Amino acid sequence: MFNAMSRAEIWLQDSLDQPLSIEDLARQLGYSASQVRRQFRQCFNMSPRAYREQRRLERAAVLLSLTQQNIAHIAAQCGYVNHSSFSRAFQRRYQLSPRHYRQALNDRHQLKPPLKSFTTDIKQGSPRQAVYMRIYKAAHAISGLGNRKRHTNHLPCLEAQLGGSTPAVALPDLLADKVLALDSTTKQYKLRTDIGLHIENQASTDSVALPVEYRRIDIPSQHYAVTLFDDFSELSDALTATLCQLHYHQSLYHVSGGAPHVLWRKGRLELKVPLQRLT
Repeated sequence: MFNAMSRAEIWLQDSLDQPLSIEDLARQLGYSASQVRRQFRQCFNMSPRAYREQRRLERAAVLLSLTQQNIAHIAAQCGYVNHSSFSRAFQRRYQLSPRHYRQALNDRHQLKPPLKSFTTDIKQGSPRQAVYMRIYKAAHAISGLGNRKRHTNHLPCLEAQLGGSTPAVALPDLLADKVLALDSTTKQYKLRTDIGLHIENQASTDSVALPVEYRRIDIPSQHYAVTLFDDFSELSDALTATLCQLHYHQSLYHVSGGAPHVLWRKGRLELKVPLQRLT
């Protein structure tokens, strides 16, 4: 049942901006709504509805902190149908209105470039596929990251049929953690790391049977802030450098709120932060 509830959690994450119900989720999983509510609470210590609102508000806190988007636009991106319902929910969670949260963060948590110098480039990525397994641990607590055998656990079929893959992780909580939007319960209980492979060629994984723990992801063509660094222990500094570059030197793009990825290239690591073009 845990694999099913992991799929439920991922479904909630991927549909934050959509007015979907728990009944929609139950149909997706092939369970009754009451089963989903009961099992989800056992796995995550909260209802699916509460969990989705928590993730919506964390996404909103990221966008308030790292972009200058209109607050009403942020509310819509995070699945709220009107500004007032968003403001009430946000105030309940963070004890500040969205406007005052943005002001307070700007006053108290100005981004400061790290001591080490990093270079960030804005690049457009080609469409790709990835296969990931979700692990409910912080990335730094997972042993063997970057080791191909660790990333291809249970995936020899994929390696044999496709090749051209790169060990990678996706970090759905990285930005929210960076702007101090995660509460202590989330940080202690269910930080999320997706571990697997980016498929570098144009081949599709659709015909490959994956173990139940893994899922396919279609990665669209989009812009990224790309920063190279040397060791996974430098991830926090590399992310800070990326955000400083976007904040102080880049006027055309801002973070989208999507999960950053780290890829283990030959000799270097590559941090890719998904972007949106300013409107």
